[in-house]
Amino acid sequence: MYKTTYDFATQLDNEDELSHIRNNFHIPKDNNGKEWLYFTGNSLGLQPKTTKAYLQQELDDWANYGVEGHFEGETPWLPYHEFLTEKMAKIVGAKPLEVVVMNTLTTNLHLLMVSFYQPTKRKYKIIIESDAFPSDRYAVQSQLQFHGFDADEGL
Repeated sequence: MYKTTYDFATQLDNEDELSHIRNNFHIPKDNNGKEWLYFTGNSLGLQPKTTKAYLQQELDDWANYGVEGHFEGETPWLPYHEFLTEKMAKIVGAKPLEVVVMNTLTTNLHLLMVSFYQPTKRKYKIIIESDAFPSDRYAVQSQLQFHGFDADEGL
């Protein structure tokens, strides 16, 4: 039976077969050294402890290969999206040929809207969540302005 108590939550945590994965992440602490309860996952989740090693490998490849890092090194940069295709397809429930990992969300919003946003005088408004990242909001506003609409009116 579900309970809303600390003890019940702790019990569920102890019974969770994936709880050991928590040790793979850095968990920020408050001024008293107590670990945060961290629920932010929309932007930067908790940093995996392996991040520093992965970044150092890329920096080493850059130092050792320069521009040839696009083709040489531990994980050449040019085909990076191919390394991620299979795993991302499983995550999103798609076929590998339907998936590509690229750019940032803001860049992808621009590319999406340049390709598909075809406003008319009657149908031009764009709906976006009120607390979207400022760069994402700017991407949408700039598309409205590019097409000759007032960004405040169209958003």
